[in-house]
Amino acid sequence: MDQDMIATPLKKLERRLAKAEQILPTLATKAELQAAIAPLATKEDLKALAAATKEDLKALAAATKEDLKGLAAATKEDLVELRRHMDVLTESLRGDIHLIAAHVASERSKHPGT
Repeated sequence: MDQDMIATPLKKLERRLAKAEQILPTLATKAELQAAIAPLATKEDLKALAAATKEDLKALAAATKEDLKGLAAATKEDLVELRRHMDVLTESLRGDIHLIAAHVASERSKHPGT
């Protein structure tokens, strides 16, 4: 009777271990995880990006005011090129915002409840 009581839990344990052994090869190693996070921005990178973005926006606003003074003489082609330039700047800014948002989300998941 004692043998049966011991054998049943051991068989269950062996099944669970066999399932775990099948999953292990698919899991990332510590080195793979470090390589995956290496290109991510650090807090210092994001702070520098935020500071640079503020300065870029101020410079852009100043340049735009100057551009508007001469806009009356601008041709349709000039306006189309200006629109294209602004679209590029907007997309760049949008990418920066997504990068910051992803980093903030990542930090929140590492430190829940803060």
